[in-house]
Amino acid sequence: MRLALALVALLAACASPDRAFWGSEEQRVTIDGRVYAVFVRSSAGESHPRVQVIRLGYARRPEHPAILIAMRQAAQQVSGCPLIEGSAEGDSGVMTARLACDAAG
Repeated sequence: MRLALALVALLAACASPDRAFWGSEEQRVTIDGRVYAVFVRSSAGESHPRVQVIRLGYARRPEHPAILIAMRQAAQQVSGCPLIEGSAEGDSGVMTARLACDAAG
């Protein structure tokens, strides 16, 4: 049982981005005591960069609305760009969105 708990704790500290974000540098952000892993990626042929935010750790159901807001804040804090309205996909575990800044900068 201890081994299972140790494994769960170890995995909770890991964040693996979607394949589209492989090679992107992970930046961790803490908002309201919760840690998020943020990955920003600009790809050739895309006019706007994309961001993926992964919540680290367990969250109870009542916390999910506040987490969704914090994920948007984490994306903007790391990228320096607002999210394109309506582009966010995912849930309170993993969110992916497009950023309202040019891919070149």
